[in-house]
Amino acid sequence: MRHRLAWLVLAALLPLAPADAASRPQAGMAPIEVHAEPIDAFGRFGSETRFGEFEFRGGLVLSSPMKRFGGLSGFDLRPNGMDFLAVSDLGQWFSGRLRRDAGRLTGVESTAWGTMRDPRGRPLLRRSRADAESVRFAPSGRGAYVTFEQSNDLRFYVFTADPASARAEIVPMPRAARGFVANQGLETVAVGPPGSPLAGIPVLVSERSLDADGNHRAFVVRGKLAGAFSIVRSDDYDVTDGAFMRNGDLLLLERKVTALPVGVNMRLRRIPGDAIRPGAVLDGPVALEAAMSEQIDNMEGLAVSTDPDGRTRVTIVSDNNLNAFQRTLLLEFVWIDPAVVAAE
Repeated sequence: MRHRLAWLVLAALLPLAPADAASRPQAGMAPIEVHAEPIDAFGRFGSETRFGEFEFRGGLVLSSPMKRFGGLSGFDLRPNGMDFLAVSDLGQWFSGRLRRDAGRLTGVESTAWGTMRDPRGRPLLRRSRADAESVRFAPSGRGAYVTFEQSNDLRFYVFTADPASARAEIVPMPRAARGFVANQGLETVAVGPPGSPLAGIPVLVSERSLDADGNHRAFVVRGKLAGAFSIVRSDDYDVTDGAFMRNGDLLLLERKVTALPVGVNMRLRRIPGDAIRPGAVLDGPVALEAAMSEQIDNMEGLAVSTDPDGRTRVTIVSDNNLNAFQRTLLLEFVWIDPAVVAAE
């Protein structure tokens, strides 16, 4: 176990190897075989289901005979809460459909894999151009925003056929979105929820590119609230993804790598979405925190969806860094509103 954790920490800090000749891209998405091993319990005690503000609703360990499968760093779900799209930080798309039984995650199906393309339609093969970190469907559903960390830009893909056939369009950024720390820049893209001043507008958060006060730099890309704001950084956690909840809060997925004891921690933090505006410095409550005693790995991608009964569901994916000592996990939770609990 100590060796596995040591490899996990090292893998989280080291860049992945470039794609090899055997992984040269084909046109369009191609079906791939993916195995899903169920995770029945999230915590140390199998009877536990409640963790912070969330109730565990099942998980999977994903694997595939395909050599390059893994490295998933961003994840999103279409409004039906079933069809998903993920990106890897080696410039790959991964799509499919979730299976659930009585609201509990049980498997994946219709899985496909394909190479992302640049604005000229060329496949992304160089790591410096292919380091996709977060993906978020546009409200229209006909395309998706993707952040790229090493180039620190935001790209939009219009899906006229399938994701792997789409060309990237560079999205103009606010002037303040410059000077990022290498490999710690734009990590998160969230899209403002309907009915809010940010509706349909991309909101970006950096992993560990900090302002003068040591807080995460963040940006509203366009609209009346366009500009820079900050999110308080605490307890050595870095931001790895984020998405807006139905109530308007921005839910952030955060990760902390520790040397003693060796391992990683994960947490979810809620930021008040109605307070986002230029110059704001925002903080929010920790909604869930987990360590290696729970079923986590290098958790990097986050999606928020709504169940048929109206409850908010959160799906989280891990980046295994293409390392044999790590796992590609898919975890699901349902949010329990503290205000509702307090009123009961």
